[in-house]
Amino acid sequence: MKLYRCKTPTNRLCACGKVARALEARGLTYETDRVPLSAKPEHRGTIMELTGQPRVPVVIFDDGEAVHDSARIVERLQAGG
Repeated sequence: MKLYRCKTPTNRLCACGKVARALEARGLTYETDRVPLSAKPEHRGTIMELTGQPRVPVVIFDDGEAVHDSARIVERLQAGG
């Protein structure tokens, strides 16, 4: 599993931190990739390729599905993702 997130250094201030807390609460192992703060498509090429939009957080689940939006990610985790 891989979490693409912003560079905010804490898990309390942003949607990316919400996802990180949810992953940790479930004891899941995941890799983190912190992406540039700029929302310009050229600075977030990987995110654009995966989801068609430039915002984080994005999680790539073990089955290969890319999910963006913290609420959708947490919902998937609660469903057993």
